[in-house]
Amino acid sequence: MSGGKLHQLFEGRVRDGHDRTAVITDRDELTYGQLDARANRLAHHLLDVAHLEPGDLVAIRTLRAPDVLVAALGVLKAGGVFAVASPSRPEPKALAGARAVISNRVHSGRLTDLPDKPLILLDGHAATIEEHPADPVEAVAGPGAALLFTAGTTGQPKAVAIEHARFTAAYEAFSEVFGLLRDDRVLVTGRSDTLAFAVGWLRTLCSGATLVLTTRVPYTVADTDPTTAAALLAGPRVEGLRLMAVGGERLRLDEHLRLERRLAPGARLISVYGTTEVAGCGTWFETDQLPGPMVRPEQHAFLGQPFPGVRTKIHGKHIWLTPPDGGDAVPTGDLGQRHGTGPLEYLGKMADRFRHGGRQVNPYQIEARLVTHPEVRDALVERSQLGQLIAYVVPEPGRPAPRLESVQAHLRGKGPASDVPSHLVGLTALPRTAAGKLDRDGLVLPAPPDAAGATRSSGKGGPVTASDVLRTVGGLMAFVAFFGSLILTDVFWPGSTDLTIVPSPWAGFFRGLYFAEHLAFAAGIGFLFAGPTLMPRTGAPRALTAAAHLSIVYLLASWWPQDNFYRLAAKQDWERQAALVYAFNVPLMLAAAVVAVWAAVQGAASRKQPSAAVLERGAGRQPGARS
Repeated sequence: MSGGKLHQLFEGRVRDGHDRTAVITDRDELTYGQLDARANRLAHHLLDVAHLEPGDLVAIRTLRAPDVLVAALGVLKAGGVFAVASPSRPEPKALAGARAVISNRVHSGRLTDLPDKPLILLDGHAATIEEHPADPVEAVAGPGAALLFTAGTTGQPKAVAIEHARFTAAYEAFSEVFGLLRDDRVLVTGRSDTLAFAVGWLRTLCSGATLVLTTRVPYTVADTDPTTAAALLAGPRVEGLRLMAVGGERLRLDEHLRLERRLAPGARLISVYGTTEVAGCGTWFETDQLPGPMVRPEQHAFLGQPFPGVRTKIHGKHIWLTPPDGGDAVPTGDLGQRHGTGPLEYLGKMADRFRHGGRQVNPYQIEARLVTHPEVRDALVERSQLGQLIAYVVPEPGRPAPRLESVQAHLRGKGPASDVPSHLVGLTALPRTAAGKLDRDGLVLPAPPDAAGATRSSGKGGPVTASDVLRTVGGLMAFVAFFGSLILTDVFWPGSTDLTIVPSPWAGFFRGLYFAEHLAFAAGIGFLFAGPTLMPRTGAPRALTAAAHLSIVYLLASWWPQDNFYRLAAKQDWERQAALVYAFNVPLMLAAAVVAVWAAVQGAASRKQPSAAVLERGAGRQPGARS
């Protein structure tokens, strides 16, 4: 079927079994014939209302999975390109040029800014859509099929255009490895705006199997992420489950083996790896790909062998994938290595690396050593703004998080001394995104050393930290700046503070103003040094936090020189007045704007619930964390 269209694969399954069940949800079921008819009617409606041309983009702004399926197939049948985006979030820039928007009535209030763009409500316009024939439309489809969005684990999510040829090639590759049968019931757990869902329904409906969107009915295949896979297999053994495909995030070998042991004898567990650019079709791993037993399975994560039609390349440990339909290799942003002809091994993400101890550090290497601690199930390592390493650990079930001293002793001698973390935070689970990816931005900072009655680390007998040094230096510099500004005012600006001709009580008011300027200047100089310890980066980008820090320094320190320059400037000296405005007033406005942006980002981050953070120090009452 290479070279065909995605919707043509589906239509072939409709002809094979018009009355076979295509989709099962909590509420209802759809046969292949019913799903096809709904998509055909929507395709006619799109052509009539939106005047869709081949290759036009249509935005699908709903997360109700059955409606997403109808909308996606309808757009494809009409010759368009579909893109699914959450209606509760701002419209991605990539959808600004969409010819039409498909949604539901419940979301229509959020989708009001649609100039010259028809809004089609699948429930609100159902009667009009039903008036169209259920026969296939005669539309010419362009090469494009979908606009998918990356998970955003290495930055902001970006839109990736996927053509029909790549989708159909990926389907053929998946079919060869998965071996889905028409009698299979495939549970797909990915949210409907994710790559996992798009690839999940592609694999299922183009194979003639039944797409299951609820765990309340039996299923024979599960297409899911690591966290959901563990939850599905945590209880009694799932009867009839013959295949579980886990994607969205890499599985450590010990996690893979743990899940595998919970399956029935003969059932398969496949770990799937692939980026959006290759339609999720990259590599796959099963334990029989290993040449033999691994001594430390928790220290390894295997991505496996490439799917048919896919090639993997390693350039300087950077992983590149050639898409299943051919073409140029694309970088994945991940690191890996291959041992001979064995499976590809995962070695971390390029975007997670940071400078520490005078060298480039890959936190995955530290994490691989951390999980060998007998009390640690999972771990992440991050670097704070002050250059301290923070270990976030998930303890073994039923056990508290290990103490920091125990973790430090375990890591000493296993790597550079600078790789030993100075703080530890216990979590009940690692934070993950809606796509099942590890969410490092969801990590919380460790509690401050003097919070909630905790002992200060710089007290008698305790180590002096970088925070203590910066705060001390800041205080000394503020003291020096205050008295220095008092002395130097008449040196730099002779006569600027002369109040001999100012009557009382106004002279006193001006003296108060001058004193406040000296205090503000001193506070600004002090904040220049102490600010990094007072502005922890809970959610704002590091560069934005640094810009806000310097902006606050300028907002405080600039009043002393600014006011003195203004007092000595003649009222009609327009050249000097303009220079002062652009040297002081405009930067003050810009500095205030930077601080406002930083505060807004910090506020949004503070409202975000850290998915499983359990802090003992700082929260004071929640067990499981050490800092």
